[in-house]
Amino acid sequence: MINQAQSILQAFMRRLTSLSGNNRSLLLLRLHSEQLMDLQQLSQLKGEPSFNIIKALIAGKDKKICPLLDSRMEAVNDASKKLKRLQRIDKFIFDERGSNDLHVGWPILRGKLADGTLVRTPLLFFPVALVQDKTDWILKIRRDAGAVLNKTFLLAFSFYNHVRPNEELLEADFEDFDTDSTVFRTQLYQLLRDRIEINFNPDTFSDHLLPFQEFKKEEFDLHHRNGEIKLFPEAVLGIFPQAGSQLVPDYLQLIEENQYSTLEALFASKNQSQVGRLFDDPVSVNLGVKEEKIYTAFPMDAWQEHALKSVKLGRSIVVQGPPGTGKSQLISNLITDCIASGKRVLLVCQKRVALDVVYNRLAAVGLTDFLGLIHDFRDDRKLVYTKIARQVDRLEEYKMINRGIDAIQTERRFNQVCRRIDQLTEELEEFRKALFHSDECGLSVKELYLTSNPALEGINVTQIYQQFHFYSLDDFLGRLKHYVRYAQRFEQDDYAWRNRISFVGFSLTELRETERAVNDIPYFQATLSQQLEKLIGVTLNLEDCETLRNRREDVNEMVNLLADETAYTFFNAMADEKDDETSLLWLQNMERLVLNCFDGPGVETSLRNDQIGVCQGALQQRMVARRSLVRMIKWELFSEHKFFLKRVLIGNELPYTKTGLRTLEGRIDNRLNLEHHLTALKERSWLIDLPQEYNQKSFKKWFEKQKHAVRAKLLFSSLREIRKGIQPTDYSRDEFIRLIWTVMDCLEPLQEHRELWQKYLSPYQINQLIQEPEKHKELVAILKSDFDHLREFDQVKERMQPHEKEVINRIFDKVNAWDVDVFVNMFQNSLRIAWIEHIEMKYPVLRTASTLMMEDMQAELQKMVDEKMTMSKEILLLRAREGICESIEYNRLNNRITYRDLYHQVTKKKKIWPVRKLLAEFYTEVFKLIPCWMASPESVSAIFPMTQMFDLVIFDEASQCFAERGIPAICRGKQVLIAGDDKQLRPFELYQVRWEEDKDVTELEVDSLLELTARYFDTVFLNGHYRSKSLALIDFSNRNFYGGKLQLLPDKKEVEKRQPAIDYQHVEGVWQDQTNLREAEQVVAVVLEWIKNFPDKELGVVTFNLPQQMLIMDLLDSEAAKAGIPIPESLFVKNIENVQGDEKDIIIFSVGYAPDKSGKMSMQFGSLNVAGGENRLNVAVTRAREKIIVIASIWPDALKLQGIKNDGPKLLKQWLEYTQAVSAGNFISAVQEKEKHSPDWYLRTTLMRWSRVEQTQFTFSAHALPSVDIVLSQDNNPEGIIVTDDELYEQMFSVKDAHVYLPYLLEHKNWTYLRIFSRNWWINREQVQHVLTRYMYQLNQNN
Repeated sequence: MINQAQSILQAFMRRLTSLSGNNRSLLLLRLHSEQLMDLQQLSQLKGEPSFNIIKALIAGKDKKICPLLDSRMEAVNDASKKLKRLQRIDKFIFDERGSNDLHVGWPILRGKLADGTLVRTPLLFFPVALVQDKTDWILKIRRDAGAVLNKTFLLAFSFYNHVRPNEELLEADFEDFDTDSTVFRTQLYQLLRDRIEINFNPDTFSDHLLPFQEFKKEEFDLHHRNGEIKLFPEAVLGIFPQAGSQLVPDYLQLIEENQYSTLEALFASKNQSQVGRLFDDPVSVNLGVKEEKIYTAFPMDAWQEHALKSVKLGRSIVVQGPPGTGKSQLISNLITDCIASGKRVLLVCQKRVALDVVYNRLAAVGLTDFLGLIHDFRDDRKLVYTKIARQVDRLEEYKMINRGIDAIQTERRFNQVCRRIDQLTEELEEFRKALFHSDECGLSVKELYLTSNPALEGINVTQIYQQFHFYSLDDFLGRLKHYVRYAQRFEQDDYAWRNRISFVGFSLTELRETERAVNDIPYFQATLSQQLEKLIGVTLNLEDCETLRNRREDVNEMVNLLADETAYTFFNAMADEKDDETSLLWLQNMERLVLNCFDGPGVETSLRNDQIGVCQGALQQRMVARRSLVRMIKWELFSEHKFFLKRVLIGNELPYTKTGLRTLEGRIDNRLNLEHHLTALKERSWLIDLPQEYNQKSFKKWFEKQKHAVRAKLLFSSLREIRKGIQPTDYSRDEFIRLIWTVMDCLEPLQEHRELWQKYLSPYQINQLIQEPEKHKELVAILKSDFDHLREFDQVKERMQPHEKEVINRIFDKVNAWDVDVFVNMFQNSLRIAWIEHIEMKYPVLRTASTLMMEDMQAELQKMVDEKMTMSKEILLLRAREGICESIEYNRLNNRITYRDLYHQVTKKKKIWPVRKLLAEFYTEVFKLIPCWMASPESVSAIFPMTQMFDLVIFDEASQCFAERGIPAICRGKQVLIAGDDKQLRPFELYQVRWEEDKDVTELEVDSLLELTARYFDTVFLNGHYRSKSLALIDFSNRNFYGGKLQLLPDKKEVEKRQPAIDYQHVEGVWQDQTNLREAEQVVAVVLEWIKNFPDKELGVVTFNLPQQMLIMDLLDSEAAKAGIPIPESLFVKNIENVQGDEKDIIIFSVGYAPDKSGKMSMQFGSLNVAGGENRLNVAVTRAREKIIVIASIWPDALKLQGIKNDGPKLLKQWLEYTQAVSAGNFISAVQEKEKHSPDWYLRTTLMRWSRVEQTQFTFSAHALPSVDIVLSQDNNPEGIIVTDDELYEQMFSVKDAHVYLPYLLEHKNWTYLRIFSRNWWINREQVQHVLTRYMYQLNQNN
């Protein structure tokens, strides 16, 4: 069972061979009047039979076949016209595809294959060319090509007979066949005998040709039997493309090898790297490839660089390149990179001009001999072999050149430059990333720059700014505005309800309770005051009452201290004394001193006060006497105090000993101290009832009672609210205590009321009402009026976080006023500046925007890129030469053996090998000599073996290449790049109808290789347009086909001309036989006028169909000959089917369509009417570099397109309307940039606002030109450009785009420009204004 890949490959192969019978190389029943001609028609036109032409072809000789003109023979003139058409078509095909498809087909096979497939086709094809001398048409042999068997027939024969294709027949070469026609036919018979069943008729060996007999299919089928094929002596001159059959063996090999189970597996094998999606982060792609790994010899833009680096990362990609976006430039750079990197690269394209463009560019940098260009694999063999031989011949020359170059120094300098480019790029990328990165705070620092001003007054938010993120800031700002608006009224000092409790959660019930609380305070205060006045004669307010009530513990303590009468008596004694006098601390100190007297030996209590001195003197004498024995004896015998002391000792129960005397002495001292302290106590009149006995216990008890009295007295004195109203001496102890408790009981309800009030009123409000009870009415009235507002204000307050409240407080402290704008602006500005400082601290590179460092980095980067490109060319050639010279092998005689055999094969004169055989045998050596090859898909299959011979295969114009034609070439590469444009021409077949599969397989539903590969490869878009010098030339296509994505900066010199880039010329033409003669005449007149007046301009003529093209070519030839004006080789006349890939300075359109003779206008517009026809229009209208001239016989409103289904005619009408408007000077670019950010994000908004305020002489405009931020215009004339760090800078694929490629482009397009960063404006807007003013002055001076 075959797998999915095999099934699809078989379907592709059937399309190539077109075995359905629609292929003229298989079934030719009638001759197409334009592309085929019966050779018998030329018989006797030169006086000899037509078979002589066949003889000349077999002999390898050119042959005159027909006079150019003969007024006597109409047959000559008819034949000459046909030959002229054939010549043109052959040239068209060569110009288009590079292939020579004009052949003489002879003899003709007739019959059926085994399965009944009809066969009527030439057996042999002789490659020829039609040329003319002064008098005759000459049929020239293309000697390098050689005659071939009809491969399509051979493949069909093997397919339907289920046998393998005969390789010998497929590769048959007639070089060694005899030049005699008879011998040739015999050798042909011998070649085919036993290999293929063909009946050679006797007529085949006769020297004459039969007229080509035309058949109807049914008639032909009826007269032939299955499996029987005969030869007939008929011959046809015409277009027989043979290249397609070269692809079939590749498919046979792919199917047989069965290497891939699905087509997806085939394409997946071309991705050498498994990096992530390319477009998630283009910057990563650009930074992912180091500069020293890239060798590009041509300038490039950011999109091209991105595509190139994507390939360098190992990915196979699709490149969508609209007109003029530099696909060829990209391909050229890829090829130079491959060559310099020692890789083999293959460029594949069906269009000759595309290959030539790349070839010429590469040749311009010295790579001519390293490129293998093959348009026709048979005709170009000699050129290729000559180039290979020349490369071998130059081997020593290359060695000498390389020795003369300091390769090491060159490589070292190249690497230094590359590393510096990488370093600068990384720094600038870091700057760009930091500039637009918004994760830090929710806004990019760029927007912070443009929405803040460091010169304005602000607040310090250093400690709290990180709690404010801009992605959630709107909520706070909304609350802040509400807060400030309410605060304007409710936070005023004189607002009655300013100091209140929060009303959050309050309802109407709480409102009523609040009113009740307000009214209750003055009422309750009056009631309580009256009660107290009756009790103690003192009027107290609630504040005093509450203070007194809160002293209940003190009152309890006082009452407890006065628990007995003694303490109360003492209390009364000191009641009138001042608190300073009745010091508890002094009393406690005296207690300590008095009681200390009883410590140690105690106090002497037997002596009267007057005896204490006598006793103290006697003790002193006794102590002195003890110092001397004599004195001691004298004291004992004669002292008068001896007996006094003994009595005192006895009274104190002490012995008359030394110890007793010492103890007595101590007691005497304590007695003296006690007396001293008692004297101090007696001096205080409020201390009464001192103990009479010198007893420690008595004194201790006395002091305790006195302390209670003092403490009670101090507490009572502290009850200031009632102290004046109660005189303790007027009351007994019980009366006093009862009165105190009565007062306290009166105060008890206050707690309950206070708790009620505190639910609804703040302490401040309660105290205010206590002090000013008359305000309760005002408070109630205001409350009723403002309750809802206050409640909402409190809700706003409650939702405020501490850091948010801190901001509000700081701003109010700064401005001391409640102004919404001031609060919001100051907060926003302060917050932004704080975040700017934070981000700049994290990314210091941001500060370079305001320093010379940014200018220096840009200048250095530009210099390094220039130097690298110059050095890349040197290294490219150096390494290309090294590739040839390395690993050269020599034999023992020192003779070189490398390239020896190869050189022999490419220089020999006979039995020259086909290119395919040469490459199969010597591909390693050939690829050293020629590392880059360029060919059509068919030529690739014809000359390169079916192996992965190339590191990179590049397809150009893939939108025009059928999918089945591209697969074999893709399989020859390890990696693939597919370039094209799905908005341009789709594939089409000139000569046959394609085989259509019935299978519902997506891969078989797409036509082009571009569509197919886009299903499997990532796609890169090229958006920079460089072809058109005027916006008007590309704007229609950009708007209608590319969604405005193309970016074109017009040339300033073109803008200054102020001339329409499109000229709409109306003529009175008539549509007849698919042509418009009047238009053709006008086109020819315009062409000749331009050739005469502007010979340096390249011209192209585009028509909308083939007949009009032919008519113009005929008229141009004749009119130019009459005027004696040579037609430049660069001029082309094409139709919309084959103009893709061409570009000229001036494009002249012949619309052609017009009313017929009867005035009726048909709504049939040829290929524009079919699905996808609009792509042909897109191709045609984008070919001009400088100007388009439209020659039309209709006005746009003549097109009535009701009921037209496809877009082609509709867009044709729109284009005619557009060209008419541009021609009239009414061009306005319809492509508008979509702003993705708020206006404040854009620096251009700020600068344009400044321009309007300052009323500058230049108008500042956004979107006036694509790809730039601001255009400075004067009198509607663009004069200058300002480049900012706005969206264009953000979206650029790399910083090199902004700092290298864009400056180069502006300079190339003759624009002066000024670069301004957002930080420049933020840090010093006055300086920016000065720079802008100076720039405008310079623009004025330049004008």
